[in-house]
Amino acid sequence: MDKGIRRIAGVAVMAAGIALAAWLVFGPPHDWDGDVRLVRMALGLAATGAISGGARLIFWQPKAERSEAADVA
Repeated sequence: MDKGIRRIAGVAVMAAGIALAAWLVFGPPHDWDGDVRLVRMALGLAATGAISGGARLIFWQPKAERSEAADVA
């Protein structure tokens, strides 16, 4: 995958994760009671994963191109 396409995909995934997180904070899920709270928690974890995955796509670097400082940490 080309670096430009990967970074655009990373930005799109990260924007979707931020939008989902904002909807969970400011949107209708505050009315959810009972077992549906677990769905809200799962959506929050999915938003966190999307933001993390988007950052990984943006700053992805294969092992062959990593510097020695990155391997030490």
